[in-house]
Amino acid sequence: MVVRRGLPDELQTLLKRLVANGSVRIAGTLLYAWFRRCWELDDETAAYYMRRYFEKYFSRQPQSHRKHAGAK
Repeated sequence: MVVRRGLPDELQTLLKRLVANGSVRIAGTLLYAWFRRCWELDDETAAYYMRRYFEKYFSRQPQSHRKHAGAK
């Protein structure tokens, strides 16, 4: 059984820096991989948790990222 605690401080800091620098996709991939490996989640659940994390803590950035990604 995996003990699910909050994200490590180092990971939170790295995510904030990546998002602030406009690297939302890299931050999302990093968080997704962390959920998969450390919490041993399946693909769908890890993707869901990643989306929810960004909606909660970085609500503007993913919306802007999706808008720009759709325009390409």
